[in-house]
Order: sequence, then C-alpha cells, then structure tokens
Amino acid sequence: MKTILTLAVTAGSISFASGQIMMLAGAIPADKYGWTPQAGVRTAAQVCAHVVSANYFFATKLGAKIPDGVKMETLEADLKTKEAIAAELKRSFEVVIGAIKNTPDASLKNKVELPFPGEFTQMTVSLILVAHANEHLGQLIAYARSNAIVPPWNDKK
Repeated sequence: MKTILTLAVTAGSISFASGQIMMLAGAIPADKYGWTPQAGVRTAAQVCAHVVSANYFFATKLGAKIPDGVKMETLEADLKTKEAIAAELKRSFEVVIGAIKNTPDASLKNKVELPFPGEFTQMTVSLILVAHANEHLGQLIAYARSNAIVPPWNDKK
C-alpha cells in the first residue's frame, strides 16, 4: 500500500509541475523562444524540448513506448515552433504520467540502466522525473521573469 501511495504522489507531483510548465510555455511569446541568458545555455525552446526528450527517455525505463513518429535521436532539434513544442510537451507528460501510474508494484525494485553513474531502479526513475520536471520549471520561471513575463498562475504583476 505504501508503494502505491508513493506512485500516486509521484504522478500527482509531475502532473502539477507539467501543468505549470505547459502554462509557462504558453505564456512565453514565440519570439522569446530563442532567448537564452547567455551563449552556450539552452534557449527557452531548447529547455522545453529537453523536457520532452527526458520525459520519453525516462518513460521507456518504466516500460512505456515512445509514440509513433517520435525520433529520439533528432527530437530536440525537430521541435522548432511554439505550437509543436506545446503539443509534444503535453503528449510527453501524458506518456510519462501514464507510465508511472501503470508501473506495477512488483517491478519498482527492478534495476534500470541510466547514462550516469549509480544504481537505479524503476522507483528511482519516478523520483528523478519529479526532480527533473521541477528543475526545469524553475529554469523556465527564471527565463520568463528575465523577460518581464509573469507566470500565469501568479497574480502579483
């Protein structure tokens, strides 16, 4: 029972962060998608595309399939417009949240291989997803604020 509750909380946390990421991505004007705080740092569009790519990558570690037509090798470069990014953000969060909700309790201890050092399980992956979504939500908030864009959920202009 504790594990099921943990997965529900994890899915809920990602769902909350995804809603804010998608609202913020919608609030950033298309002409600001190419903005970056400095050379060598991801643009707003690249941050969003990275979130999409990571969502799909981590979802596969939970047993999900990448949607037809998504080419992981070129995904981040393929997402060029605000509209394409918004659609793929939504779809990637649906895939990853579904993957978490459909992860059987018995498989949470299953080891998975990730491209960074350490030992990881499917449970670890679900927790990394929460941290990752929130990390990039914070990054997008900073990008928005740097461009005088108030997050849509903030009534303090």
